[in-house]
Amino acid sequence: MKDWYLRQSPRDRLIVMIVAVLTIISLLYAVAWYPLQARKTSLEQALVSKQETLEFIRRAGVQLRASAGNDNTAKTSDKAPYLLIDEVIRQAKMDPPERVEPSGANGARVQFGEVEFDKLVAVLAELELYGLEISTLTISRKNPGTVSARFNMERS
Repeated sequence: MKDWYLRQSPRDRLIVMIVAVLTIISLLYAVAWYPLQARKTSLEQALVSKQETLEFIRRAGVQLRASAGNDNTAKTSDKAPYLLIDEVIRQAKMDPPERVEPSGANGARVQFGEVEFDKLVAVLAELELYGLEISTLTISRKNPGTVSARFNMERS
């Protein structure tokens, strides 16, 4: 290859060198710079989305605290937690969850595909009045005002 290069005229050698430099620059852009920029943009968008969700939850918390004085007396029920959860969800006139199942002797697992966030928070607050505590809670924002949620509740 070196012999071929040396046999070329000075003008052709210059063209080969320029093409080689441009090829190296293009490869560096395609392999290093572009993926880094794409990842940075993706992370920035995820951060903005999470900040919006956090602000939404903070506003809902303020509303919840403002309405906390309404009916916060402890309630009792001897029903199994999964039955109690199902009953409270029906009373709140929410769409039924995808899954409500027992979890251990004093607990239940619930999964919603899409539910109004405000109604979900109200139901969780109502269930806490019955002595059920949230052991795990996973919420993902779906559309404005709606979330998908999975949670486990246990009787204290």
